[in-house]
Amino acid sequence: MHSIDPESLDLIEFPKIKKYVADLCYSEAAVHKAKEISVYINRESLITELNRVFELKTIISSESYFPDIQYPDFRKEAAMLSLEGSMLTEEQFLIIKSAVELANTLIRFLKSNKLKFPFLYQLAEQLEDNKFVIGEIDRIVDFDGSIKNSASKELQKIRKNLSEKKRESDAKFYRYIGELRKHGFLRENEESFFNGRRTLAVLVEHKSEVGGFVHSKSESGKTIFIEPGATIAINNDIAELEIDERREINRILRELSETLRPHAPALKHFMDLLVEIDFLKAKAVFAHRINGTLPVVSEAYELTLNKAFHPILFLQNKEQKKITVPLTISLTNEQHLMVISGPNAGGKSITLKTVGLLQVMLQSGLLVSVAENSVMSFFDHLLVDIGDTQSIEHELSTYSARLKNMKHTLETVNNKALVLMDEFGSGTDPELGGAMAEVVLEELVASKTFGIITTHYSNVKLLANKLEGVANGSMLFDVETLQPKYILTVGEPGSSYTFEVAERVGFPKNLIERAKLKINNDKIDLNKLLAEVQQQKTKLNEAIERTEHGEFMSKISKEKYEVLFSNWRDKTERDRERKIELARLADYGQKYLRLLEEWNRNEDRKFVIKRFIDGITTETNKRKDLAKQNKLDTFAEKKVARLKPLLKAGSRVKILNSSEIGIVESIKDEKVHITFGILKMSVNIHHLELVKE
Repeated sequence: MHSIDPESLDLIEFPKIKKYVADLCYSEAAVHKAKEISVYINRESLITELNRVFELKTIISSESYFPDIQYPDFRKEAAMLSLEGSMLTEEQFLIIKSAVELANTLIRFLKSNKLKFPFLYQLAEQLEDNKFVIGEIDRIVDFDGSIKNSASKELQKIRKNLSEKKRESDAKFYRYIGELRKHGFLRENEESFFNGRRTLAVLVEHKSEVGGFVHSKSESGKTIFIEPGATIAINNDIAELEIDERREINRILRELSETLRPHAPALKHFMDLLVEIDFLKAKAVFAHRINGTLPVVSEAYELTLNKAFHPILFLQNKEQKKITVPLTISLTNEQHLMVISGPNAGGKSITLKTVGLLQVMLQSGLLVSVAENSVMSFFDHLLVDIGDTQSIEHELSTYSARLKNMKHTLETVNNKALVLMDEFGSGTDPELGGAMAEVVLEELVASKTFGIITTHYSNVKLLANKLEGVANGSMLFDVETLQPKYILTVGEPGSSYTFEVAERVGFPKNLIERAKLKINNDKIDLNKLLAEVQQQKTKLNEAIERTEHGEFMSKISKEKYEVLFSNWRDKTERDRERKIELARLADYGQKYLRLLEEWNRNEDRKFVIKRFIDGITTETNKRKDLAKQNKLDTFAEKKVARLKPLLKAGSRVKILNSSEIGIVESIKDEKVHITFGILKMSVNIHHLELVKE
């Protein structure tokens, strides 16, 4: 899309989308990018952007790990660092360190997930994480923004002397306070600071008894602030050492700035990466909120929107806990224009806005609220004419403004353009406006333009049925309640329900009847016919939905019954086996108790041991017999399963280990009724074998 005028963007509410994205950005730089969102000129760049947003949205939707993009904006610091001779402060170095740490984490994440997120990986492909900058800043600047003592031997020496002088000053000061307090020379708040010098709050009447340098006086004049003479000299030493400390800190910061200056370009790249990811993440979060996805972006021209939502309407309805009705519409080379009719407030304009907004969003690198099997294209032009375009500034009437828009549209259209026109031909005499609308529609058909047009004109609806490449569509309307359903149906035009809506709002019936008499009967009949066709189609669709729903529920019920029955059968079998096992264990327990009693009662212990061994032997033999029987039963079941399908009335069979051949008369369950000459008998299938002809 080469461009789209700002007025059209306002008509489809695209600025609101940009604000949604901007509000989700973290940094001002990313907010600025969101406010400047515009359509892509290059298709390949657009595809790359869409895939990056889609990869991030996949991470967000699956609640997978992604580095937290909350970083300080260090563009100012990076720019300053690149200036020769500049010196950054401790706080600025901490800002850089924090941002570089996040950039390093992001680069490592993207590179380690190259195969999962190939489009996001491209952003970090040429970058390397920078441990040197972090290491150098860590060596000099502490976590609280102070310079570490270990930054230089000179600083360590100065701070040691400074600490000793401060301790000496404290000792003298508090000792002097103790002496003055005894004499009652001081106020309650006895200690203050002026210009970094510690002073005493002395009652003015005792100022002559306290020697030192006067720094200030209270507003009331009752208190004077004196730096004691005993600490002046040592405080001067402290002030000098603090100057030395600041000078050494500045030297260290200047040296650190020089050391990191060659890395200034890399820092700018890091900032670009963080801002870009911040911006992409805002797009992805917005896509997650509107259930946005990446449709198929076809190289051919096609627009097939399945279960599409107007994103702003979707968010508003979601907040109010209302249902948003999805839109399904398709434009192809074979059917590239659609004429939509139906009553006012039935959803025609919102259909146009939905299509226009989703198309602009897609071509601006935003995911769209459609089903994944939707197909969209990269159109060169989007031409929008929605709403009342009367221009007071240029003294144009509604119709004049519409004609001007039509003229611009006809000059621009081709098979790579998408046109959205609302109520085209309106604003003038209906008959003349309808005629103008017809010729415009014919021109759009001839140019192979893709487009959606809404109308109330019957002649335009009829023409749409005749022209190749054009389809009629209508917004469904509930005839009984006279309420719109906001559902687009394709295949036939819709009624405007002019008189029905008038009746619904309480318009006088006698006036409605008089109005009907004033118009052509053919128009009334056509409007009635359209309403009846639409009503019948609605009822048919509802019947189909009910049938399909009934079949679906029947299938679900059957599957549910089969699952429940299978679970019940398995549970019953488990319960039976458990009861058998419990009975067996109880029997073992009884036998064990009897043997224990005999052991305690009988002096001949050998007899008891013999009985115990005999019992084990008997139980072992029982188990062997049971296993053998189970094996035979299994064999018999397999034989029955194999032989039963082959048996039928008239089959020749013989009993195992017998040479007599009989004829099968009938089969019931696993019993076979056989005739051996004049002898008849019933035999289990597993005792038989089939005699080949």
